[in-house]
Amino acid sequence: MSVAAAWAAVAALWLGCLWPGPWWLAVLGTALLGCGAAARPWPAGLRTALALTGLAVLGSGSVGGRAAVVDAGELAQLARTGGSARLEAVVVTEPRASLAGAWSLIRVDTIDGRRTRERALLRAGDLESTPRLGEAVELDATARPLERDGFDGYLRRLHAGTAVDQIAAPCVVAEAGWLLRSSTNVRARVRGAAGRWLPPDHAALLSGLVTGDTRGLSTPAEETLTAAGLSHLVAVSGSNVALVLAGVIGVAALCGIGARGRRRCAVAALLWFTVLVRWEPSVLRAGVMAAVVLLSQATGRGHDARHTLAVAALLLLLVDPLLAGQLGFALSVLATTGVLVLGPELARRVPGPRPLALLLGASAGAQVGVAPVLLGVEGAVPLASLPANLIAVPAAAVASAIGVVAALTAQLWEGAGAALAVLAWPALSVVLWAGQRFADGPQLTVAQLLSPVVLAGCATVILRRRPRLAGLCVFVAVVAVAWPTLRPPAAVTALTLTALDVGQGDAVLVEVPAVDAEPARMLVDGGPDPDAALRLLRGRGVRALDVVAVSHPHADHTGGLPEVVAGLAVGALVVGPGPPLPDADASATATLAAARGSRVPIVQVAAGQTFRLGAAEVQVLSPPADGSLGAEANDNSLVLRVVSDGAALLLTGDAEAAAQQRLLARPDLLAADVLKVPHHGGATNVEGFLDAVGARDAVISVGADNDYGHPTPETVAALRGLRLHRTDLDGTVTIEVAPDPLGG
Repeated sequence: MSVAAAWAAVAALWLGCLWPGPWWLAVLGTALLGCGAAARPWPAGLRTALALTGLAVLGSGSVGGRAAVVDAGELAQLARTGGSARLEAVVVTEPRASLAGAWSLIRVDTIDGRRTRERALLRAGDLESTPRLGEAVELDATARPLERDGFDGYLRRLHAGTAVDQIAAPCVVAEAGWLLRSSTNVRARVRGAAGRWLPPDHAALLSGLVTGDTRGLSTPAEETLTAAGLSHLVAVSGSNVALVLAGVIGVAALCGIGARGRRRCAVAALLWFTVLVRWEPSVLRAGVMAAVVLLSQATGRGHDARHTLAVAALLLLLVDPLLAGQLGFALSVLATTGVLVLGPELARRVPGPRPLALLLGASAGAQVGVAPVLLGVEGAVPLASLPANLIAVPAAAVASAIGVVAALTAQLWEGAGAALAVLAWPALSVVLWAGQRFADGPQLTVAQLLSPVVLAGCATVILRRRPRLAGLCVFVAVVAVAWPTLRPPAAVTALTLTALDVGQGDAVLVEVPAVDAEPARMLVDGGPDPDAALRLLRGRGVRALDVVAVSHPHADHTGGLPEVVAGLAVGALVVGPGPPLPDADASATATLAAARGSRVPIVQVAAGQTFRLGAAEVQVLSPPADGSLGAEANDNSLVLRVVSDGAALLLTGDAEAAAQQRLLARPDLLAADVLKVPHHGGATNVEGFLDAVGARDAVISVGADNDYGHPTPETVAALRGLRLHRTDLDGTVTIEVAPDPLGG
């Protein structure tokens, strides 16, 4: 198979995997592929078309078939029927920290004694309470299906279809196998040696360069490396694999082992190294490429790196079609393609020393390779990544070499390994400095890519060779210039309340219209799911929030806020007065940490204060700053009244009897057109409170078939005569309040 044919096969299979279809397409694709391979009398073009079509259809059917199997599994059935079950499972991924706590994937082997083999998400409060990779656990849990997009979509591409919510902490019943235990011990010794005398970020970076283990790397350091385009340095890939194999083969040769024995040693080292650094997409890609090279050497055939990469990508997609949807796999393949295809050509045109030209060509080639994906996913490409890589890559290579020697030494004597690790301090400092220096560099956005200046430059190059394309260039330039003025105005034309359907919890978006500008937006609470609020906001085109307000620190209100604060541009985080309440959920603490990490101002407010939301005034009605409502979180909910052009919204959090009784002392402050009903419609309202608001519309944010009986019949009856909207019945609810023509 030629290089071009191999890449055509990869493209066909990859595209098919991105468009899931019914399972029987896999059978049809296999048949078409067989026809294309076996139909010798047919023209070559027809055979190629059949084979490529077969690969695309095979990929589509494979992904769709796997999804159907997951949705029909025992865990999915448990999620549909509700209730709890006894699970026996094995942890199959390294526990990872997130803003909403730690998580890992487990392979569930039995459900109430019934055998199965399914992956699921398991969350825990922190890394310390999360079972380790390879450990067998037993737990009582409920299950819920994962969504199709957002973080849940990412987990589905890792073969998980459900999330299990533990009723009690899992019980570890068996340790990991010896292979995982040995690799975990090696990683621990590397971390220990690096962390003995190096600063925390230096130590975590060195550990990441050697084993891919970046635990301990601070959030600011991680963000600056990513923003500067340097995060690939701690993603173990081809250079690490090449270094390990070269060392193993060299040692084997010194020991007098023959060529066949050296290759066997290399294969064994490759398998163990994959376990050591964990099987991320970049590691799998590099490992399979190395295996293909070793096989070529064993059979006496030469190999072309571009062909090897294509074969490796094809094999991985055939084995695991869901890799096609993983960003890490796409970036790894495309970056390597850029290095192999564009790197040598760019290096050839760069004057100066050959090593510098090769480094510049490889860096630029990788950046060009990943640019289409980064533009599509992130909306921008960091232009400063090229000079950042020119500085950081040589330093990282020096640090990696020292780190490997230190890691090997640490397995015998950790103190000696720590002493050697200190030698990498200057090189590590250079890498971290490059991240800090270039993190705030310019970004190339899609809009800039289509700007008249760029288009004019491209047109100048094109028209010198293709004059007939002048008309097309002029048309594209005119559209690029005119588009900003032709865009429709913001859709928000009145004070708007949107209750996002986040299940059993609250996430309320308030939008205030603005003339010739984006509307002002405030999100009050984020629901229980870590990712739902962010996903729903992005689905509505929201990329920035002027205010995020926390009504009170319970999980059904703050579970999704850490991701919102970290994932969107937030102007301020508004919280109630006083110190943290005793029953505050961990997600509330994570929200504050996310705000500090993103440099979002945290503002405490109390009854009697006001703040602006664009043209609207937000009145804080509760809780008082004196703590007179006690320490119960619900009664200390922020109660906010948003007033704009005579229209008003009343947002009540989970305010219960004590808070409502106090508010009834000033009924004039409660008047509103739209009421967000307190506490999901629970039976916690005092007599007269709902009537005092005088609303025309009432919204109950509540989960379908919840275990609390919300909303209660009494509350629904009390709201009779109002237009009642419920997220459990209506999904996401949006209400526009027309301004009062009299202004009051």
